[in-house]
Formats: sequence, structure tokens, C-alpha cells
Amino acid sequence: MRFRTFLKTGVEVLHLGMQHAQSNAWPLEHWRDNPGRWRLFTPAIDEYLNDALGASSFGASIDSLFLVLEVADFKAWGDGIAFSSSEGWTSYSPKSRELRSVARLDWLDVRSMSAKGQLQALGLATVEAIQRVETAKRRPRSFDSARCASEIAVLFREAKVSQLSRTAWTSRTNR
Repeated sequence: MRFRTFLKTGVEVLHLGMQHAQSNAWPLEHWRDNPGRWRLFTPAIDEYLNDALGASSFGASIDSLFLVLEVADFKAWGDGIAFSSSEGWTSYSPKSRELRSVARLDWLDVRSMSAKGQLQALGLATVEAIQRVETAKRRPRSFDSARCASEIAVLFREAKVSQLSRTAWTSRTNR
């Protein structure tokens, strides 16, 4: 099974190491006054999960899982404007055999967490997004969501943040 993440953040989410990027819209004072940072690098997490799940199959109707990860101050943004509702959504495309689901993390809850804490929160949100397929209107016929969620939960618990950092991922020669 293939796993992909699309990270969708509110403008208030400050990404670790990006304070000097040319595309940064915030002045340096804003970075000093707001200590919270998003510490995870989703391409590294995707690669880790794909390596671990590569030979796994959770049913004939699913080849890939596309996770839309929303990180924002949802109270400030409100529901349905830029981000999905608090219940999230799940969609299944039989033609592409892809399951799409939203995982939400409230920025006010995760901004001061360590990278390990953010990874655990992401793991819980991902498991909830996978389990939501059971309540979707259009769901795959043969998809073992319980086993998929269980295996992904184990992978997130066993993950080492030091191997999933931007620095560790970009310095790998075998990518």
C-alpha cells in the first residue's frame, strides 16, 4: 500500500527552520514572539510508512491512502472556509483505488509539543482518519480498516524522530 500526505496549514503555523526562507511572510520578531513550531517533515514520514507498508495489503480495493493533514488554529479559521469541518471527511475512488481522508491537528494543542509529541498526535489523527472509513457513505468493499489502522499506529509508536527529520531525510543518499 502506498501512503501520501498533503500538509495544509494555517498561516499561523510556523515551520521549524523556515524563519530565514525567502518565501517567509513573517518578520523575525514574529518568530521570536511565537515560540511554537511545526517540527515534523511529512515527506520523511511518508517514506518511512511506505517502506514499512510496501508489501502490505489491506484488501483488494485499496492501493493507496492519501491523507490530507490540516494543522491550524481552527477556532480562528472556523469550519468550512479554508479547512474541513471538525468531523473531517473520507472519500473513496474505486477507479484509482485510493482512499482519501482528513486528519486534523489543532495548532494551539500541538505548537509547543516536542517533535515526538507531535509525531504521536499525528499518529492518533491518522488512525482516526483511517477508522472514519467505516462511517463513510462510499467505502471500499474489501478494506480491512481496523488492521490498517492498527499497523499504522504501531509504526507511529516505533518511529524515531531523529530518522524522520528534514536534515536526516535530505542527507540520505539512497532516496
